[in-house]
Formats: sequence, C-alpha cells, structure tokens
Amino acid sequence: MKVTDDILKAMQKCVDSIGSKNAFARHANVSMTTITKYLTRKTKTINDDTWAKVQPVLRPFMSKESPNKQRMEEFKKTLDMEELTSNEKILLDAFAELNDQQQDQKLIEIVELARANIKLKNEKNR
Repeated sequence: MKVTDDILKAMQKCVDSIGSKNAFARHANVSMTTITKYLTRKTKTINDDTWAKVQPVLRPFMSKESPNKQRMEEFKKTLDMEELTSNEKILLDAFAELNDQQQDQKLIEIVELARANIKLKNEKNR
C-alpha cells in the first residue's frame, strides 16, 4: 500500500498527540525505525502486516474522506487538470463520491452506452 499524504499527516498528528515516535511505535507494536522511515519519506509503501498494526492507532487521526475520494485525489494529481473539460472534472468528483459497488455499476452502464454509440456510428458509416 502506498504511504499517502493523508497517512503521513495522520502519523505526524499521532506522534504529536502521543508525545513521541517511540510511543507511537510502541502503541502500534512496530519499530521506531519503521515509523521514522515513513515520516521521513524514506519508505513509500507500507506492507499489509505493518498497516494492520498501525492503522488502528492512526484511525482517529485519519481524514474522514472516503477511500474512493482519497484515491481519486491521488489520481487527479497525475492528470493535467487544465486539459480536462468542466464536465470531465465534475464526473471525476461525482464518481469519487460513490461506493465501490456503485462505481462498478456505473462503469458497466457507461461502457454499455459507449458500445451502443460506437455501434450506431459504425452503422451510419456503412
């Protein structure tokens, strides 16, 4: 799992609240070296076992945004947002608000609409 800005902010808030990196590491049952590597960005990913230990300690300090919205924000950082139309931007934001099941359903609907449009265009071009 990628160590996101939200995770780093939560770690720093947690360290500040608990009092030290060592105290945070003890609460999470991981080494202080591990916590230091995350906070200094020397490690960019967190393995599942470590996340399972750290996440319950971080939960109170995490953003209340949905995971989908967080993923969408990370994705938008990779895009040149100025090249997108306002409709495309609205679509991205609205899609991020949906839960996983709703996203899957809407993707199926969109793909079906696109296929139908392609079929109509192909029939007109014959």
